[in-house]
Amino acid sequence: MSSASVAPVAPHRRWADMQHQWRVLRVVASVQFKLKYADSSLGYLWSLIKPLSYFAVLWVVFGRFFKLNQFQHYPLFLLIGIVLFTFFLDSVSTSIPSVVASGPVIRRLSFPQLVLPMSTTLTATITFGINLIAVAVFLIVSRIAPAPSWLLIPALLAELYVFILGLAFALSAAFVKYRDVGQVWELAAQLLFYASPIMYPVGFLPQWAQYIVYLNPFVQVMQDVRYAVVGASPHGTIAAVYGTSLARLLPIAIAFGVFAVGLRYFRRRAPRFAELV
Repeated sequence: MSSASVAPVAPHRRWADMQHQWRVLRVVASVQFKLKYADSSLGYLWSLIKPLSYFAVLWVVFGRFFKLNQFQHYPLFLLIGIVLFTFFLDSVSTSIPSVVASGPVIRRLSFPQLVLPMSTTLTATITFGINLIAVAVFLIVSRIAPAPSWLLIPALLAELYVFILGLAFALSAAFVKYRDVGQVWELAAQLLFYASPIMYPVGFLPQWAQYIVYLNPFVQVMQDVRYAVVGASPHGTIAAVYGTSLARLLPIAIAFGVFAVGLRYFRRRAPRFAELV
């Protein structure tokens, strides 16, 4: 009888705990975002200045000098790649030291430590939302009307966020013990920027390289978002590269696999964080 009376309460408590953790995440992320620009004269404008500065330089170099402006809507093609990569890079980079930076809090309070890397990714998501203003302006200037394919974009961004969380969990937990993780990621991020088809169409790469870059969920999401928005060449999609639409399941599986591994690794290392930070 007692078990029957208690059983219905457990789901309610779990839901209440989830709501509480979500409120904590929102508060921490918003505070981190405000503190990021607290002493800045331009404030939140820096969220737009950074990607637009990258865009201006790359547009001049690749659009003008390498004659990539011949491609339809190349400025928007380039801006989408930069905004997505900035979101990806900021989310992972800021999450890596999140556990170490919160050492005093971890030693004094008991709370779900997954909140630490997740809050930094949410802060980057706020910045990403501001960056989308620039994309919206370019869409208006380019006179691109909304299309049914845009309905796929939220699912694609959710896939990218799952991939980001997996990396954030794994790298932030590893950084507690191996401080070289930060340097390794900095180098990997620079290589990834130039290896990914951000400034150029994926069709510029040799066939064997196209197979490899599409193993990166970020590249698959970026290309699919571009195709949904500006109708990029279908020859650059993963379905065209691999010869089947089922190939899209490969980077999706990798994204969720990274998330599962990262989450498990973080939870396994979490009990020792207080000793190491």
